[in-house]
Amino acid sequence: MSREAASHSMLGMRLDAVAPSTYLDAIVAGAADGVGFYCCVANVHMCVLAHDDPAFRDVVNGARYVIPDSTILQRARSLRHGAAPIPTLRGAEMMLELVCVAARRGVRIGLVGGRDDAALALLIERLKQREPAIDIAYAHSPPFRTLTDEEDAAMVADIRASGAGLIFVGLGCPKQERWMAAHVDRIPAAMIGVGAAFDFNAGMVRTSPEWVHRAGLEWLYRLTQEPKRLWRRYLSTSPRFVWLLLTDAIASR
Repeated sequence: MSREAASHSMLGMRLDAVAPSTYLDAIVAGAADGVGFYCCVANVHMCVLAHDDPAFRDVVNGARYVIPDSTILQRARSLRHGAAPIPTLRGAEMMLELVCVAARRGVRIGLVGGRDDAALALLIERLKQREPAIDIAYAHSPPFRTLTDEEDAAMVADIRASGAGLIFVGLGCPKQERWMAAHVDRIPAAMIGVGAAFDFNAGMVRTSPEWVHRAGLEWLYRLTQEPKRLWRRYLSTSPRFVWLLLTDAIASR
């Protein structure tokens, strides 16, 4: 399956103009083919990181799909490029929708990430409640440290042996994107980095009301939920994103 979505450049990061009705089916269909590829779920934080780090930008732009789950990023794309608005699924919703499509098509699921084994077990329990037909063939919460070559090789072997065709990676940005890019040639599966979706779908962090997401205030809601962990990210990236976008628009004229 080739990437057919139209795309736009946001500060050098590719952003695909593709609706959920298209990419949900396309990702699971690709997973069923048994060919390795990865997808990035983009937000403002990722966009700024990609702007600042050319190597990371190459990682993101090398994905089969770069899908925004940020209303602000979608609106910024529309303003910057005059593009029509596209429906936006939050990462947690995207994960649940993909789980349902995979269950219908008999595609096995893999989970890589989570805060710890207990959190991963809770996620598995809730996913099975949501979709009883789900086949979770592999689940592992790796340590936060860098794995040894032996540990990494064992992990890859276990994933391959499990037969998982669709792997959700919840290691946080930019770690999960780099992990997927480093393993795409070794794991014959569709991988998608969903970050905090593990915590949301495990019930460890509350999901915001839908109106908050539509209003582009997801960042503020999350900040109130996890202020100690997120305040530095939002204060350092959000103002810079606006400034960089303005200077990019001025320069293009």
